[in-house]
Amino acid sequence: MERVIDLSSRIDYEMLFDRKTAQTYYGVEPEPAGRYYDDDRGMVVRTHVDGGPFRQDLIQFEPDVLAFAGFGSPFPLPNVRHHVQTVGDEDWIHFTLCLDSAICENVLGQEVVEQERYECTITRYPAKSVIDRMSRLDGQYKIACLWFKPDALLRMLETTESRIPDELFWLKAGRVDRVHHASIPLTTQMYHAVNDVLTCNFSGGVRRAFVRSKYLELLSTIYQSLVDQANQKRSFCGDGDHRKVEAVASYLTSNPASKDSLADIARRVGMNRTKLVTTFKEVYGTSVEAYWRDWRLQKARDLLVNRQMSVSEVAQQVGYSEISAFTRAFSKQFGIAPKKYQMK
Repeated sequence: MERVIDLSSRIDYEMLFDRKTAQTYYGVEPEPAGRYYDDDRGMVVRTHVDGGPFRQDLIQFEPDVLAFAGFGSPFPLPNVRHHVQTVGDEDWIHFTLCLDSAICENVLGQEVVEQERYECTITRYPAKSVIDRMSRLDGQYKIACLWFKPDALLRMLETTESRIPDELFWLKAGRVDRVHHASIPLTTQMYHAVNDVLTCNFSGGVRRAFVRSKYLELLSTIYQSLVDQANQKRSFCGDGDHRKVEAVASYLTSNPASKDSLADIARRVGMNRTKLVTTFKEVYGTSVEAYWRDWRLQKARDLLVNRQMSVSEVAQQVGYSEISAFTRAFSKQFGIAPKKYQMK
């Protein structure tokens, strides 16, 4: 029988570097300090689940840089397989490498992010996000994760915001108002790096240095793959077309109540409708209509939180002339009616 997750029992991953909290969460005491890491900024949890081994390696490189690697055969611990995570007062960026598992994340009130086997998914969670995370198992559990606050990501990459492609704006410092994510195939190099962490026999500072080097290898490889992916999309559509669809996105977000048709919008930037539809999907990974809908509903959600406008006023502000249509769209997107959301 599938375990029913208790949404009142939530975990902030930063709390796991408290030994008592980790013991409560995993149901077993982490290995003693000194056996693997010199202090509780690094921990190893070892136990058995259904007769098979389970191991989790946790390390905090800096207060805003965390990493986990786990292995379970056939299953991980129940709280690892299915749990609810909370994000604090700042955004976090999550790099997930699914070696032998798949993950479904329901970012409550926002969207569902599917993460497939042999894939690396990079996700930006806005502050205060609540994530219902379930691993879908097929054989065994093997996953690695890197967590950064946006400033820390730039620091670890030794780069600046000006060097990040426009398509990856959501990796930059500051805050975002909705979930962003991208996926790339898992490479053999990535797979071996995670295995090196899970099979490392070192201890103390040497172990910490070795594990750090492997996670830096993963970070740089994944980031470069994202940059290459962005460049390929730009090359496919050409710089001129790329700028045109960026102008379309800017127009949409500046005019949420616009009644222009796709053909009208295409003419504004000197494209035909078919070219706009194709190129927009290549650059933004979604259709013009879906991008506009999602942006308007996210804007509506922000306006409702401020509680300075009625639901009908919010609907008008984001381009819905009928409140019933707005209510249906909002409820479908976020799983809650706008009035109830405003009253939370």
